Amino acid sequence: MKSLQFEERLYPSIGMYLAYSLLSPMVLLAAAPFGWSLAFSLGSGTLLGVLLLATFLSPKISVYEDHLSAGRMSLPLSALGDAEEIVGENLRSELGPKLDARAQILIRGDLKTAIKVLVTDSSDPTPYLVLSTRKPKELVGALRANRA
Repeated sequence: MKSLQFEERLYPSIGMYLAYSLLSPMVLLAAAPFGWSLAFSLGSGTLLGVLLLATFLSPKISVYEDHLSAGRMSLPLSALGDAEEIVGENLRSELGPKLDARAQILIRGDLKTAIKVLVTDSSDPTPYLVLSTRKPKELVGALRANRA
């Protein structure tokens, strides 16, 4: 069994959960002509379903002793180069004008920190990965520790 070195699930922020909860009153009002009991059932069921989906479908970043797993991506650590933390205006620039179309990204729009990991495998056309994270220092540290 592979040893887990770092793990983070990118749950939505509180603001996103509040935004998702606004779906419930809309469903309630749309179903109101069919009866209030049905409307309340559908409204509360929709709220519960959306919040559960947002929670359980959140992407996960994991660093094991031999590979990095981020969302649907999985790469061996031997194919990765240096990792660096990206914050503030640098993140905006990296995701905007500096972004290479071949790069693989895992972005949560409400997170203001990310890391950039170079891909050194010559057979892989991906130049680098950009991964949103709430713990950039820990993630960079885990990648550097396992690569050495």
